Amino acid sequence: MAETEQTKVCPLCAETIKAAAKVCPHCHYWQKKWSLRNPRTMQSTSAILMAIVMFGGIVGLGYFFEHLLGPKRDFAQYQDDVRVVNSETNFRTVESNLLVSVVGVLTNQSDFGWKHVGVEAQFFDGNSNLIDVIEAQGEYYSGLEILPRSEASFKIEGHATHKEQDYKSTKVFVRTGEDIHTFP
Repeated sequence: MAETEQTKVCPLCAETIKAAAKVCPHCHYWQKKWSLRNPRTMQSTSAILMAIVMFGGIVGLGYFFEHLLGPKRDFAQYQDDVRVVNSETNFRTVESNLLVSVVGVLTNQSDFGWKHVGVEAQFFDGNSNLIDVIEAQGEYYSGLEILPRSEASFKIEGHATHKEQDYKSTKVFVRTGEDIHTFP
């Protein structure tokens, strides 16, 4: 009778094993279901942890894409907050081509950052007639970004359509921009 108190029957293979056995020596079935050393418990714990990580990743990706692709600000509403602080017109000759360039500084007084900021320079003769225009904007122009409440330098350049002495004055405008959080 003392022998039966020290043994038990394995619930999986029905073999008699010692009562203190953690694993059945015949079928290798773990006798305690919730032991942390039990491979089945470890598998289910790993599966739960993996599910939590995946859920967190999906939530994180959802937040990222909503932030990236969600509604964006229209630059036109904030265009007056992005201004040209100063600018300077320069000329240079490359081979036989006269190039006109404008360098300057923009300031952003808004609380939002902008990218693909389009800058346009208009050139006038001595009679205040518009004689040339150069611009930096569009799908091939991607350089200028300006952060909220900050300044950024710019340079735009193009082929001159008139002689250097015809260029008497320049006006520079900020024409376009995109919310810095738009994709791509």
